[in-house]
Amino acid sequence: MFKKYLHLLERWLLTHENLYLGFLAIFVGILAGYGALGLRFGIEWVSIFWTGEHTWSGALGSIPWYIYLISPVCAGLMVGLINRYWVPKGEARVIPGVLESLSERGGRISMRKMFAEITSNIVSVGSGASMGREAPSVALGGALASLVGQLFHLSEKQIRTLVGCGVAAGIAAAFNAPIAGVLFALEVILTDYAVSTFTPIVLSAVMATVITRAHLGNMTMFSIPDFTLVSSWEIPAYILLGIVCGLLAALILKMLPKVRHHFEEKVSNPVFRPAVAGLILGLCALLVPEVMSIGYGTVESVLMESVSSQLLGFSMPLLLFLGVLIVSKCVVSVICSGGGFGGGMIGPSVFIGITVGGFFGLIAHDMFPTVSESYQAYALVGAAAMVAAMLQAPMSAILMIFELSGNYQVMMPLMAACVVAALVKRMFGTESAVTEALKERGIETDWGLERSWMRAIPVKRIPWKSVPSISEYARLDELKKAYVKSGKGCVQVVDDDDLMVGIITFSDLQAWLLDPSLDQVVVAAEIANRKVLTISEDDSLLNAIALLDRVEFEQMPVVSADNPRKVLGILSRNAIFSTYHKMIVKHGEAMENTHV
Repeated sequence: MFKKYLHLLERWLLTHENLYLGFLAIFVGILAGYGALGLRFGIEWVSIFWTGEHTWSGALGSIPWYIYLISPVCAGLMVGLINRYWVPKGEARVIPGVLESLSERGGRISMRKMFAEITSNIVSVGSGASMGREAPSVALGGALASLVGQLFHLSEKQIRTLVGCGVAAGIAAAFNAPIAGVLFALEVILTDYAVSTFTPIVLSAVMATVITRAHLGNMTMFSIPDFTLVSSWEIPAYILLGIVCGLLAALILKMLPKVRHHFEEKVSNPVFRPAVAGLILGLCALLVPEVMSIGYGTVESVLMESVSSQLLGFSMPLLLFLGVLIVSKCVVSVICSGGGFGGGMIGPSVFIGITVGGFFGLIAHDMFPTVSESYQAYALVGAAAMVAAMLQAPMSAILMIFELSGNYQVMMPLMAACVVAALVKRMFGTESAVTEALKERGIETDWGLERSWMRAIPVKRIPWKSVPSISEYARLDELKKAYVKSGKGCVQVVDDDDLMVGIITFSDLQAWLLDPSLDQVVVAAEIANRKVLTISEDDSLLNAIALLDRVEFEQMPVVSADNPRKVLGILSRNAIFSTYHKMIVKHGEAMENTHV
């Protein structure tokens, strides 16, 4: 009886798609919330193993010097083995991996890849790699959502929405900022603001935040100072800070592929690349230990104006110390990423942005002390500006810092700095920390939603024409008559079982037209082109267009999914692109009517 009611409930939910997705979104939010907690605790456990403290920042003064070398090198060897033998070959990782799955595989992410990434990210960040835990939380949320979608046999469109739910939940759990999570999923991952997409994403972000707050309390990732806009004259200063952050982000993103290629050239065995990067990191950390791991202890000290500006036991001016931190963190973060360590660039972007903002704020306050706030205010805005530029997501960055601070006065400086930073970075290219590795491999992410629509249209729904058939034993004279009578521009040559032997078009036939003596000698099987590109009835509009892009021809046979020699009809280029045009018009109108 219970199974009967359960089955009836399932059928009822399936007929109410939005409600069904809403329930699954809540489930994904809970999974992603606990996933983010597990990732965080895992990183802390590895950190405790190496340093005795939950974070590297909390142990910088007590770690023996050799730990700075041993920890990242050992972690690098382990991560190298994971990259080589566990991560599916050729697939992008972390947030780029989520985008790649949406663009290339309909949002489907394997369980193997998810567990490989979790292990790699925990080992990397916990062992001191200069990466962040936020991007792994996003990737884990997206992977869990994908697995849920596959488990419940959802359509590609539904899986895509559910992956967006997982991404939003990951950001919400990592930053304790549900609104920023929602905007990040919509702005960076899905680029789809329809109400049907927006609603489940909100539910996931809220549930993930509830889970993390229940276990960690309503605490932000680091302490946020009170913010005051001393004067309207500060707005130009914040705009200038946005320009600085945009330029620095452009430089970092230009260096990432160069460093990655340098590692590939100089370290031929991919197993050893992270270890080499770890050794370089360790040597840098002997001079500037603050660059190890996420570095949120240093971030908090800048925000609270409690920085101990010492290197190798010697005090130095705070401005010079922040400058050293900026350069060091940029260098080691690019090296760790290029070397193949797990993690992401969101955490380093926050660190770099806060130190750049602090550096800029010291100068601004020293020059204009009566009309400017202290450097901690500029550090806070700098974090958002750097994230906006690196991710090309100004709205998400604005709301993230606004949620963390809870202070409305910060909104104008945030809006000015973040938008300018994103625009300045865009002057040097449209790639972001999320897309640069994919674009380098020729994977277009800008039209991922469009691809999803195209994959949802099977070839069965594209109108095709019948194709005339002729026996492989038919004489040339009979073949000519059949070709002219058909008016289709092609004839299918079949065997005794009515299965395709080949296709004859005018280009195949024209060499046999000039000699009438061949009419009763040559048979159709001799003329037929046997190297025929076909498309299955179960393929999609996307597959059809991809075939047309590869080969210049006007039509192609549609074959049975059960037998690739059983021709069902002929599909023309005009029919394919007419269907594509109708799809664009249909979805464009739907988005206009449903956009928030």
